[in-house]
Amino acid sequence: MSIVDEGLIAAIIINLIIVTMTIQCIIAARSTEYFESLFPNSQYIIQNRATYERAGLIGKLMRTGAISTVLVLPSVFTKRKLVEQKEVESFPRKTKTLLVTLWTLHITLFPSLLISHYLYLQS
Repeated sequence: MSIVDEGLIAAIIINLIIVTMTIQCIIAARSTEYFESLFPNSQYIIQNRATYERAGLIGKLMRTGAISTVLVLPSVFTKRKLVEQKEVESFPRKTKTLLVTLWTLHITLFPSLLISHYLYLQS
C-alpha cells in the first residue's frame, strides 16, 4: 500500500466517526428524556440521570450511552437488579436498533482507526 491508501483509509474512518458522533449528539439532544422515561423503575438509569443531568450535551451523551449499554448487555444489569427485564424487553424495537447500531459503530470505528494506523507503521 502507498501512503495515499493509508491516508485515505484513515480519512474515511475519521469521517465515519464524525458522522456517527453527530448523529449521536442529535439523538441525545432530542430524545434522552424519552429513553429514560422507558426505564421508570431502573436504579441504574435513575442514578445516571441524577449524576449527569446538569452536564449539558455531554451529560446527555453519557446518559444515552448508558442506555445503549443496557440494551446491548441487559443480562449484566438485570442480574445485579440495576434494571428490570420487563423494561428492557418493552423498549421500542426501532429505537433499540438505532441505539445498538450507534453503540456498535462507536465501539468498532475507533479501534479500526488504531488498527489501520498500526498496520501503516508496520509497512
